[in-house]
Amino acid sequence: MHILQLKIDDSIFDKFMGLLDILPKEKISVTKELNSVSCEAAQVKVQNAINNISNDKGLSIDEAFDKVLNS
Repeated sequence: MHILQLKIDDSIFDKFMGLLDILPKEKISVTKELNSVSCEAAQVKVQNAINNISNDKGLSIDEAFDKVLNS
C-alpha cells in the first residue's frame, strides 16, 4: 500500500473527493486532516471578525455553527 499526502485547493476539493468515491472502497482509504493555522493568523482572523460585527458583516450564530460543523 502507498501513502500520499496532497494539498488540494478548495475550488476543486469536492470534485476530487467525488473521484475518490467511485474507486473500490476496499482498495483505498481516505483520512482527512484539519488545516492548522498559526496563532498569529488565528488572532488576525478573530480580530477581523470582531471588527466586522458592527458593520453587519458577521455571521449569525446558526450560520457560524453550520459552517464549522459542515467543514
